Amino acid sequence: MKTSDIIKEYSIHDSNAFNSLSPKMKEAAESLYEMLDSYVDGEDFVDSIEFCIMTVCEKHNIEKDKLLDYVELEVREQLKQTIEV
Repeated sequence: MKTSDIIKEYSIHDSNAFNSLSPKMKEAAESLYEMLDSYVDGEDFVDSIEFCIMTVCEKHNIEKDKLLDYVELEVREQLKQTIEV
């Protein structure tokens, strides 16, 4: 499953975590999802994700911890919705 499928399936753009972000962080989050779709492969999964995160942080001039905090909030929110369904 691609991250773009997750966005469509779980409506990440409608999530509280996404909507609480600044416009700059929203752009970074969207860039991360797009990059994950095209870059992450099965062999070096963890390294690929790390590369995507670092690239997006550099491109958008944001701190890695802030992007990771958002990802954690998003995952928690989506898991909570999945469990409630």
